[in-house]
Amino acid sequence: MSYYLTPVDVCERLFGGIEQVSEVCGLGPKAGYNWRRPSKMREAGDLPSGRIQRKLLAYAAANNIPLTPEHLIFGADSARIDQLVEQMRVAA
Repeated sequence: MSYYLTPVDVCERLFGGIEQVSEVCGLGPKAGYNWRRPSKMREAGDLPSGRIQRKLLAYAAANNIPLTPEHLIFGADSARIDQLVEQMRVAA
């Protein structure tokens, strides 16, 4: 069964967990847990800033993680992200 993932969900799957995502962004390992909930400035599952998005894209490019700007803005279908995770596993 397939369902839609938020941008934070996509990053968690591609990077190996919310704590890894937080650390890639230069934050403490627990910082990303707050992104799962809404705030006054963003919806639940949205990333908090362009700075965070740029850090994630740069890290992904340097480490062959198939993250796209579209993933960071719109999220993605879970089946597609599962395919990308499997491709990363096979390539490793």
